[in-house]
Formats: sequence, C-alpha cells, structure tokens
Amino acid sequence: MTMIAIGVTVTAVGAGISAYGQYQSGKAQQDMANYNAKLAENEAIATQQLAHAETERMNRDKLRLMSAQRAGYAKSGAVMTEGTPLLLMAEQAAEMELDMITNQRNRALQARALRSQATLDRYSGKVANYAGKVGAGTTVLGAVGGVASAAGMAYSPKPTQASSGG
Repeated sequence: MTMIAIGVTVTAVGAGISAYGQYQSGKAQQDMANYNAKLAENEAIATQQLAHAETERMNRDKLRLMSAQRAGYAKSGAVMTEGTPLLLMAEQAAEMELDMITNQRNRALQARALRSQATLDRYSGKVANYAGKVGAGTTVLGAVGGVASAAGMAYSPKPTQASSGG
C-alpha cells in the first residue's frame, strides 16, 4: 500500500468518525432538549392542577370563615340584613375572591411560561440536531476535498529539467 493510499484511508476514516460524532452529538442534544421540554410540560400540568387544588381549598376556607362569621354575628345579636357586620362580611368575601383570582392568574402565567420553555427547548434541540448534520456533512466534504487534493498532487506530472548539452 502506498503512502498516498494510507493517507487517503486515514483521512477518510478520521472524517467518518468525526462526522459520526458530530451527527450523534446533535441527535443527543435534541434528545436532551425533548426530555427537558417534556419535563416543562409536566410541570405546567402540575402547576394547573395545583392552581385548581388551591382554588378549591381557598373556596372551602372562605365558606368556613363566612359561616363562622355569620354564626358569630348571629350569636351576638347583630342584624345581618344591613349595617357594619354585613359590609365586613361582603368586603372579606370580595378580598378572598380576589386572592383566588390572583392565585389562578399567577399559576396560569407559570404554566404558560413552562409551555413556552418546552417549545423553546424543542426548537433548540432541532437546531442542535441540524447543526450536527451540517457539521458532519462539512467534515465529510472537507475530507473529500483533502483527499482529492492529495491525489491530484500525487498524480500530477513532475516537472522535468531540460538537460543542457553542449
């Protein structure tokens, strides 16, 4: 085997290994991004479920408090059709309702941010996979160019020196 053939073989094998590594790296990055996206989506679902559970708990707490207030006011003999006790109860009910709405809104924003992160993770994974494929292709093309150049130099005619005779 000539030195040129050995060089061509080594270059081709090296390019193949490098290209395969770049391809696999891009694929692994995409797999990791998809995994992260799935985690973010699961967390978004858990956040929505938490919001629902918190709202139910807050609503039960509100009902218990309102009930206890009514019982307390009734026990004290306060009139419930008008006046301060009724205004206080209405104000407190409104505050508690506002807390529930604020909590739902915050959890919805968290869930939306998590879903956006999942979308971004998937996109970055696709980009990494594509970059791996492009890098692999570039490596192969560079090796082919190098081999062709080496082969061209090996087989090009050697310059001859004109003999000077007298």
